[in-house]
Amino acid sequence: MYERVNTVVKHAEVVAAIIEQVGKDTRCGWLMNGRSNGNGHANGNGDEPATERQIGFMKQLNIDIPAGCTKREASKLIDESKAD
Repeated sequence: MYERVNTVVKHAEVVAAIIEQVGKDTRCGWLMNGRSNGNGHANGNGDEPATERQIGFMKQLNIDIPAGCTKREASKLIDESKAD
């Protein structure tokens, strides 16, 4: 990749910065893709019980917490409440 970018830019520091940003963009895309696929979290643990932190935040937002609430459900409820 370095050689391809360097043929256009021809400045080593700029090439390095571009490659660094591409890496960040790629990682961000992976995380967002994991969430948009309904996993709840990029590592796919959305079916686990909601965390204490999520439950506490939901209580602060006055969200009714369903029995057996999962991480995915909690995340969705929190996002919806914050959007209102």
